[in-house]
Amino acid sequence: MRRLIVVILAFLTLAVPGPAGAGTLGPVLQQAQDVEQPAVVIEENEEAPKELAWTFRFLVPILWLLTALLVVGTVFSYRRRLKKRFRVTS
Repeated sequence: MRRLIVVILAFLTLAVPGPAGAGTLGPVLQQAQDVEQPAVVIEENEEAPKELAWTFRFLVPILWLLTALLVVGTVFSYRRRLKKRFRVTS
């Protein structure tokens, strides 16, 4: 029963038309719509060169440097451990 009442109230709320003047525009808005030229003319300039994001400018080079250091360190560590395991006899 409550659902039926809620549905009927929602329908009546949405179905009832608004005040008589709700669909019309005021005189100021009507004049504003009649004007064909914009209030401010914006000239298009050449696109300025875009700056790279700070993440790309700072984090990417740091990550490249850390990666290079990691690879060099891994190779150095591998050769050091390999030297301890085996002896080269000539």
